[in-house]
Amino acid sequence: MLDRILAFARDHMVDDVRDWWRWWSVRLLALALALQTLQLTSPDALVAFWHAVPASLRGFLPGWLDDLITVLLMFAALVARHWKQPAPPRSPSS
Repeated sequence: MLDRILAFARDHMVDDVRDWWRWWSVRLLALALALQTLQLTSPDALVAFWHAVPASLRGFLPGWLDDLITVLLMFAALVARHWKQPAPPRSPSS
């Protein structure tokens, strides 16, 4: 059963799946996941990080951003997934 699932996944992957780490959509989703995980597991650490940001920079950011940051990152990932990104450089041997 597991081999059928893995075969199905392999057959339906995008052609450049080995370059997944280069995609901006993946990077943005990873950041959203990290922030959400930090918020759930250690909210005090997230507050400490926020207070470590210089007050002059925090002043530029709207107050509602802390409530919607992960939602905005996920939306940005959707947009980035549809944005044409440059092809990764390939070595002559690949």
